[in-house]
Amino acid sequence: MSREAPLEPPILTDIVELHATGSFRRLAETAASSGYTAGLLPEEDLAALQAALVTRTMNLTDELLNSAARELAAVIFEQVMDRLRAALPELVAGALREHLGTGPE
Repeated sequence: MSREAPLEPPILTDIVELHATGSFRRLAETAASSGYTAGLLPEEDLAALQAALVTRTMNLTDELLNSAARELAAVIFEQVMDRLRAALPELVAGALREHLGTGPE
């Protein structure tokens, strides 16, 4: 009557290594199978976990990119308004001189 040794709970770095390399260092010594079939998670749970992680990552990426775009737009808008503020008095003065027929004296 042989009993299999109980598996230790996975550690986050082990899961990352499993995803990157397809195997665990600590399980590679005890099992020849790949990490996905080593009994850590059933295929359905693994697929659901992967989908959840991808969805959350994409949502965060979208949020961060939208925030960065809004910040950039605000900076550019402020720069354009500053340039307009600086150029507008001369633009108006030139148009008034031209319209009223008076030259700079």
